[in-house]
Amino acid sequence: PKPLLVALLIFSALGGFEGVLNGYVLGQVPNLTAATTAQRLQYVALAAALYLGTYTCLYLSLRLQQSAIKIWNVALKGHLLRLSGAVKEPASKGINRLTNDANQIEARYFRLILDCGQNLIMTVISIWFVLAVNWLMGLVFVAFSALTMVPMVIAEQPLAKLGQRASDANAETVAQATDWLSGLAELVQYGSAHTFFKRVNRALHQSERRMQQQTVAQYTAQFATWLLVVLALFGPMLIGFMLMAHGGFGITISTLLTLQLSADHVTLGVRSVINDWSQLASTKQLRQLPPIPVSPAPAAKPRDGRIELNQTTLKFGSHLLLRPTDLAIPAGAKVLIAGPSGIGKSSLLNLIAGRLDPSSGSITIGGQTPRPTSVTYITQSAYIFKATIRDNLTLMQSFTDEELLTVLAQVQLSSELGTAPLERMVDPDALSGGQKQRLALARGLLRNRPILLLDEITAGLDDQSTHTIRQILYAMPVTLIEVAHHYDHALLTAFHFEVFTLNEGHLGPVA
Repeated sequence: PKPLLVALLIFSALGGFEGVLNGYVLGQVPNLTAATTAQRLQYVALAAALYLGTYTCLYLSLRLQQSAIKIWNVALKGHLLRLSGAVKEPASKGINRLTNDANQIEARYFRLILDCGQNLIMTVISIWFVLAVNWLMGLVFVAFSALTMVPMVIAEQPLAKLGQRASDANAETVAQATDWLSGLAELVQYGSAHTFFKRVNRALHQSERRMQQQTVAQYTAQFATWLLVVLALFGPMLIGFMLMAHGGFGITISTLLTLQLSADHVTLGVRSVINDWSQLASTKQLRQLPPIPVSPAPAAKPRDGRIELNQTTLKFGSHLLLRPTDLAIPAGAKVLIAGPSGIGKSSLLNLIAGRLDPSSGSITIGGQTPRPTSVTYITQSAYIFKATIRDNLTLMQSFTDEELLTVLAQVQLSSELGTAPLERMVDPDALSGGQKQRLALARGLLRNRPILLLDEITAGLDDQSTHTIRQILYAMPVTLIEVAHHYDHALLTAFHFEVFTLNEGHLGPVA
């Protein structure tokens, strides 16, 4: 925000006089030799007031910097999360963006931009002061300070590449660690936890090696800068002594003392800027954030639940999951899709749901191109999070209590959730599999869409829960397509299901 930016610049500028205070205040000490006691007391009071005012401005500048970082972080992390969702990244990669990438950008970009700005302001004020004290020696001090920038100019591009390599290696470590932790129970069962961990260990070594290379390169650039800092400190002093010996040029010991103390902050400021610059360069590629893909405008709600496939095919690489298929499923029909595991049944549901595009041909729902918002798609992994029943149902959208309680009653959860069910906090681990499935189902029914897609939703449930859930679903006045290995023939007959099989890319009704 502009007010924050203006305030930050003002207090940073006022705080930037810290760099010249020592030179101004201590440079006056030789002149106090013949001063009176009152003059000396006045000197001390003025010096204390200058230091107090400058450090107060620095404190306020730091507070304002933290406000800026908060604003930037909210924008950055929100962008990273939306980007991960838009490009459908694995959760582990999205979390790595949110933690590792965001933290690196904050530490090595946001904070350093502000620190670099503060140091630049201090350096400019210090340069102005030393030139005002004695323009000739001031130029000498500034010229020597400029030499300290040379190593970083040379190292900028290599540091950027090393920073990206370190980030990539860390992402690989997170992925390997996630694989190991998520499968630990099975790895222990087969006695392979130790051997499997070798993959994680290799990734750890590589990640730390990349980070070490990056840090060593930064240290090397800083060391070269330090060597030039030594030259910048003592070179001007030697030149000043020589000028004093050949005519003075208005240079005195008091002038040199003032310039040395003040120009030290020129060198310190340049050195700090160089150090910030080296770290900024290390995140250059990491900060090249791709734009979030533009989401298509929300589709109008399908007129009905009619589904039509017109010479529709679906391929993954060279593997043909669905051969050219013509199929019309009327609105309100009930369909079961059977077939061997891994044959593409779930992919077919994703195609109907608009999560996948056909490789050729077309598919329509109610005469429109399918979108994820056109259907209710429920899988065996019910998405339930730690929050109230209300939040799990609404997903932070607006619905009336009457609508929420109605869908809970439809899935027979009202009596199981006690009084005031909408405000009950949900711990996903405390719910049974059947309760979680019914809660996910209630969430879907709340949206009142004309097509219901079910993907192995009863896998892992007991027979009673399976029967209860299916009876609820099959009675819904919607087009329903279920993928299942195990099914109840009596229920299929009672609700007039048509059974299709998918095998070797062929989709068709069972004779």
